[in-house]
Amino acid sequence: MNIRSLSFFRALIPLCGAVIILLASSAVAQTWYIKPTAEIPLRRGQGTDYKILAIVSDGMAVSIVEENQGWAKITTESGEEGWILKRSLTQDVPLEKVVSALRSENSTLRQKVTEIEEENAELQRLKNALEKTLANNKSELASTAEKYRDLVQDNENVITMKEDLIESRQTVTTLQQQLGTVVAENERLKASQNIKWFMAGGGTLIFGCIIGLLSAKSRKRKPSLY
Repeated sequence: MNIRSLSFFRALIPLCGAVIILLASSAVAQTWYIKPTAEIPLRRGQGTDYKILAIVSDGMAVSIVEENQGWAKITTESGEEGWILKRSLTQDVPLEKVVSALRSENSTLRQKVTEIEEENAELQRLKNALEKTLANNKSELASTAEKYRDLVQDNENVITMKEDLIESRQTVTTLQQQLGTVVAENERLKASQNIKWFMAGGGTLIFGCIIGLLSAKSRKRKPSLY
């Protein structure tokens, strides 16, 4: 059973209920109807010799106020009151009223069916829109997941680069320390070499002075030998 059939049967339930309520209410409220005969005179009293107040047509709904010897005092829907033969009344709902009620319910059902069809069409459009939105969301989710993976990878690369940078800085610091040590050692060696050259020069000078003095003494001694 499709949605349309189910909706139709659901809409049919109030109609059946309305008919049942109509029949039940007739019995409970003691509503009577003029039998489908010729028009019935509504008289002032119980008898054909009483004045006719009005003519009630068949199918008219009336209420019984009083009964006496085959006569019934009734009140019409318009408020008229008088006596009528009880045999002219029935509690059976006139066929015209049933048909009219059914036609009204049928019109209501047709309107409800139209509304249900429009609702179904709207639901179908909504379903299509939701399916399209879901497909777009899935695509965006896949794209977002891929971007997230790339971001995680980039983050790992950044972490690796930071670690490499820290290690490089440590290496540079170590090399700078070593360079400072080498420069200090070089300066020390240069100072030591200068001292050596200074001492060598001073020694040479002193040695020269000594040679000079010895030579002078030697010259002074030679004349005295002759």
